[in-house]
Amino acid sequence: MDSLRFALVGCGGMGRAVAGSAASLDGVSVDVVCDLIEQRRGEAAEQFGAVPVADYREAVARDDIDAVIVAPHGSAHRPVVEAAAAAGKHIFCEKPLAPSLADCDAMIAAVKAAGVKVQVGQVCRWHPTHRRLKQMVADGPLGDVVSMYVERSQGGWGGHPTWRLSREMSGGTLLEVNAHELDLMIWIAGPVKRVAAVGNHKVEMDQDYPDVTHVSMVFESGAVGVLQSTNIATVGTYQARMDCVNGSAVVSQLFGGEVTYRLRGSEETLKVTPEEMAVENPVTGEVRAFVNYIRCGGEAPVPFEQARLNVAVANAAYESIETGQFVDL
Repeated sequence: MDSLRFALVGCGGMGRAVAGSAASLDGVSVDVVCDLIEQRRGEAAEQFGAVPVADYREAVARDDIDAVIVAPHGSAHRPVVEAAAAAGKHIFCEKPLAPSLADCDAMIAAVKAAGVKVQVGQVCRWHPTHRRLKQMVADGPLGDVVSMYVERSQGGWGGHPTWRLSREMSGGTLLEVNAHELDLMIWIAGPVKRVAAVGNHKVEMDQDYPDVTHVSMVFESGAVGVLQSTNIATVGTYQARMDCVNGSAVVSQLFGGEVTYRLRGSEETLKVTPEEMAVENPVTGEVRAFVNYIRCGGEAPVPFEQARLNVAVANAAYESIETGQFVDL
């Protein structure tokens, strides 16, 4: 399929970023844009030279569309995905796949029944530092993970859409933001089998979920991990460390920072600089992977089933916070 024609459903910032990356690729165009807000779909229509429509069912059913970018808020993904699958369209779905496992499972069943190609927008897999950590475990010097720690601390939702304040609509911070960090940890260390979490809700009282969470995970491999998350930080951090069978790695800034590591038995501290890890724009990278998957086949870059794992861990963490108990997956 040399020429690919996309519809964009959900013309917010991330949807338009994905669509813009798609339109920058050879033989790819964004021909239809859809959003409930007239101004947003009008602006997107002008940006892409596309037809604006208000109803996603009309957008995905068109015969002149091959694939759909699904980018409204998380709880609105399921109906769009089901309609696109029923219409035989390939689907790029933004993260999180959905806030609930029931919706994830329904979407997985729909795309399997339709036989369409799909990908979830876990864009951090295309960020340079995240990719290098994965390579250092899978193909490089560090070997299998024994322990992993990731901290992402940021401020609240001031100025953001109100749907982000609802766990039912967004998945809370653990999915609206930390779908990336959970995905990174599972991508590197493998599936999780047990979760324990603690949390507080003391500052951002407009939201209906914890504003601080510490999530402990036991992976099926036997590795352990901790995700520290907050959306009340006045000083932000985004860092990670991995202790592996052959050595340890530390990153003080996961977005664009250097990797510092030392191998077991060595006294030499090594570094991988941002320049050594340089890649193309990560959003363009993930969309290019999806386009190549449609055209050439092979394995899905991020199948729905993998993205479901992130949702399962996040919801288990919320359950653990509420009950004070371990949760087995």
